[in-house]
Amino acid sequence: MKKIVIWPVNIDATKSRREGRITPKKFSVKSPKLREIQEAAKKLGLNPVLEEEKSYPKSWWERSGRVLVDKKSRKSEIAKDIASKIKEMRTR
Repeated sequence: MKKIVIWPVNIDATKSRREGRITPKKFSVKSPKLREIQEAAKKLGLNPVLEEEKSYPKSWWERSGRVLVDKKSRKSEIAKDIASKIKEMRTR
């Protein structure tokens, strides 16, 4: 199955659209951790692959890492699902 890249910045509520956020603010989470993204993707059955030594192209000096997940729908949908799963996990 085809994989897509989810960067922490894609679902980070503290970042702007210009900085790389792709989810609406109300669906984003504050400063998501790589492990949280991986855990959420696993719970959604997206077979996550963690790559810690990667840098988001727009902020190449920061090693934020990324998570590769199965492309089961549009990237924006997947990012939104992952963000809401992280919110759910944080409220426990």
